[in-house]
Amino acid sequence: MMKYGFITLGVLFCLHSFTQSIYGKVTYKNFREYSEFNEVVNPKNFKPEILNAAIFFATNEIRSKKRLSILDYHPLLEAAATLHSEEMVNKNFFGHTNKKNKRLEEPEDRAKVAGIVNASIAENVMEGFIINYKSGDKVVAQGPGEFSKQNSNQLLPAHTYLTLADQLLANWMNSKGHRANILSNKAVQLGCGTAFYKMQNFNDMPAVKATQNFQWFHKVKSR
Repeated sequence: MMKYGFITLGVLFCLHSFTQSIYGKVTYKNFREYSEFNEVVNPKNFKPEILNAAIFFATNEIRSKKRLSILDYHPLLEAAATLHSEEMVNKNFFGHTNKKNKRLEEPEDRAKVAGIVNASIAENVMEGFIINYKSGDKVVAQGPGEFSKQNSNQLLPAHTYLTLADQLLANWMNSKGHRANILSNKAVQLGCGTAFYKMQNFNDMPAVKATQNFQWFHKVKSR
């Protein structure tokens, strides 16, 4: 138990300074103007806290357009989501159930490890490419993690944190179950977490695994 406690504390410590400055002054109404969200993602210096926040605000932007309530941010939901994304990367799996770690098996288990005592979690997970590539596109590998379109030597550009968040949200919204979670009137709070990795079976394609943790019904209580 202490092991996972230290992991969660480490996640919270890394996120704390950014969350103190971002979630208090930026909203879904103005986040697209924020300079850090428009920064191009550098695979050598991936900043998960920026992508996490961009996903959070983009989610509330979608909800506002549907005239749904705006979700509050909670750092423990972000910690649980980040923990799951990192587990998916480090243990090489994708899905809601972590069969490689019993203590972190289900969303409520991960929320408990993060310190939430009344978890009622709806979870979305997604994979996304850091460069502007869509599955099925015909590309040519140029160097590790670098690709161009066929008949072109021009490298595919990297996303900004904002355009990557938009792509992840678009993929979720095109999936019935994920869309239902995003638009649920049961949700009251949200935290998002991401982890970077290289797809070793695809010329080190830079990618992320992303998790949204929605708290339903009642606001988070923590120990």
